[in-house]
Formats: sequence, structure tokens, C-alpha cells
Amino acid sequence: MVAVRLAIWAAAAASIFSGVIAAPHRLEARAAVKVVKVHGPTVKVFVVLDQNGNTVSKGYSTIYPDATPAPSPVREGKKKLITKTLDDAPEETAAPAPSKSSGGKSGKSGKHSKPAAKPAKDGKLGKGIVYSVYHNNGQCKNKETTRSEIKKVLDSGNEYNWIRIYGTDCDQVANVMGAAYDGGVKVMLGIYNLESDDGFQKELDALIAGVQAANKEYGKDANDWSGVAFVSVGNEVVNNNAGAAEAWVSKSLKYAGLARSALKEAGYTGDVGNTDVWFWYKKFPALCGEDKLVMLNLHPFFDQNCDVASSGTFMKEKLAEIQEACGADHKVIIAETGWPNSGNKLNNAVPGKAEQAEFLKLAASNLDDYVLLSAYDEGWKTENSSAEVEKHWGILGASPSD
Repeated sequence: MVAVRLAIWAAAAASIFSGVIAAPHRLEARAAVKVVKVHGPTVKVFVVLDQNGNTVSKGYSTIYPDATPAPSPVREGKKKLITKTLDDAPEETAAPAPSKSSGGKSGKSGKHSKPAAKPAKDGKLGKGIVYSVYHNNGQCKNKETTRSEIKKVLDSGNEYNWIRIYGTDCDQVANVMGAAYDGGVKVMLGIYNLESDDGFQKELDALIAGVQAANKEYGKDANDWSGVAFVSVGNEVVNNNAGAAEAWVSKSLKYAGLARSALKEAGYTGDVGNTDVWFWYKKFPALCGEDKLVMLNLHPFFDQNCDVASSGTFMKEKLAEIQEACGADHKVIIAETGWPNSGNKLNNAVPGKAEQAEFLKLAASNLDDYVLLSAYDEGWKTENSSAEVEKHWGILGASPSD
């Protein structure tokens, strides 16, 4: 089945700027309900904004989601990670150095040998991780690669409770849901295309179909949504369209409402909301949404005046500001944050492995519910600012399949 590729705007991984990646980021719609094949390249545009909504820079990247080649041989390299997780979990340790692939293909991932992350205590959701479904060359990671890589993430000892993805192309919903079922964690799903009613509907249909496909593979009821943490409709679309912010707030809320209704009919009873850069919730409290969960992106690095030592306090303070804006009846979580492991500094914000490790410790000690960007570096991204950090947010370094 052939679907028309819908080119959509994407936001690079940052809360104060706008590619899984997601992302990473990011993703686009697939036009089918059951088995979706996507053909043709998509140009993704990354827009970096400062806190005042001014455009810092733009970048472009081309994605080819229809190809799913065997992974390239694994790259050697050190993968340092030193931080404590929530709930007195043991220290995160460095990921073992990968061995070179003999045949260049990833085997099917089976059940995890280690127990899944323990449920967060005292109503806390705990820590999540972003996973990108693209190879460095922009092509899709296939099911075996996706599940093998996520298994490595979940077996790293970092105690992640959930995985975030941003859209529906590359069969990512079914592929990542299966990995989550194997690992005993949940998935934060996303609908990325809000450019048109048709594009939105096709992606909504693909999301539902992806969950149903994973359920069928794992012998679950078709309408079992127990593996879904939340659903985000759009990612930083207000931030990406700052010149027409009010209109995009209305558009985001409209699509969130449509998704909420359709997902409820499909058996989903969890939270549905919009995800955008933190300061837009102060300017437009309506973004807090109809449901009680507020999902926002918050990256201290792009504040530029925040050094890594101040990042934990910075996030805690900004969360409190959004909590006040949204009201006590809402729960506010950080759906994307992180610190680049390489690149150039932005004033007081200095990237690096040591700085990333310090950020991870401060995030764990200051936050209850948050998602880290990202599991692996994302070489498919375009460097679009003087900082040159877009490819370098991986907690575990380079993707094993690139």
C-alpha cells in the first residue's frame, strides 16, 4: 500500500527551540490504517528560537522513511554515564563497549533478561527516555533494530519507566510498543502532523492501527491501551510558528480534542494533551488542556544563561511557574529535557560528556517526572546553529546500528 508522504515541520530537540526525535526530532504522518508504506523523501525544517520567540537559526534535513536496511557495523566508542536515578536506584553505569557486528544484521530481541523498572513511588511517574526511529542516514530502523536497541536501553540499568516517540512513520508505534511490552515499560505516543485535517486524521488512524498491531502480535485484546502512558498531539508547533502563536494554540487544542474523542472510542481512557516549549504555557494557559496532565519541553541548555550547575534549580523553578499558570488541578511533567554531550557553548551553557553526566544527576535530584533526550545520538539531524549540538544528546552515545 502506497501512501502520500506528508512533509511537516519538525522541531529539533530542545524546549526553547524547536527532530526520535525525535526527534529527534522529528516525525511525520503515515497515510494508512493497517499496514502503512511510506515512499519518497521528506524535508524536515528545524527552527531554533530563544525565550522571546525570536528565530535564532533554521536547518533542513531529508528523511527517507520507506527504507529499512540492515544496520551498519557497530561503532566503537566510550559511553560514559554517571548519575543516580529516582527512588534510590543504583548508579547508572557506563554502557559496555559494543562489539563489531559480524554480519551487519541485528537479531530479533527476545524478553529482557533483567527485570523491568520498578513503578515509581508516591504517585511519581519517574524517568523516561526518547527513542529515535531513524538511522544516521535518515532511513527507518526496522522492527528488529528498534527492539534490539530499546532492549539495550532498558537493560542499561538506568531504570526508565517509559519511552517517548513523536509520530507514526517507520511503523514505530507497533515496533516500539512491542519493545515496551518486552521490557515492562510504557510508551508516550505522539501525533506529529497538525498541518492539515487530512494529515492529522491519517496519523491518528496510524497510531490506533499501530497499537492494535502490537496487541495482535503479543496476543492482547485489540483495544488494550495499558502499555500507553499518554498521547501527545503535536510537538512544539506553537514554538515553531511563533509569529502566529495564538492561532496555533487554537489549532493544537482543536486537534487534541479530536484525538481525545477518537482515542476514547478506540478504548483509550488516558491523558491526551499538547506538548510545547515551557514558556508558551505562561503566555497561553489554555495550552494546559482539558485533561489533567500537562506535558512540556524544557531545556536549560537553550536558555544560554543557565550553566549546567544551575540546570536542576532552573527546571524546578520553571516547573513551578507552569504549575501556577495551569492550576493546582493539573499535573505538570517535563516531556523532554537533556544536555548535549558535544558541541559548542551558548554563552554559559557548555556541552560535553562531563556536563551531561552532571545534568543527569541534577535532573534526578530535582525532578519527579521527566523524559530525557535521548537514548542515542541522532546523526540524521542537521546542525542548525553555532552550538552544533543537534546530533549529540544521546545518553548511551552512538546508536549501535549506525
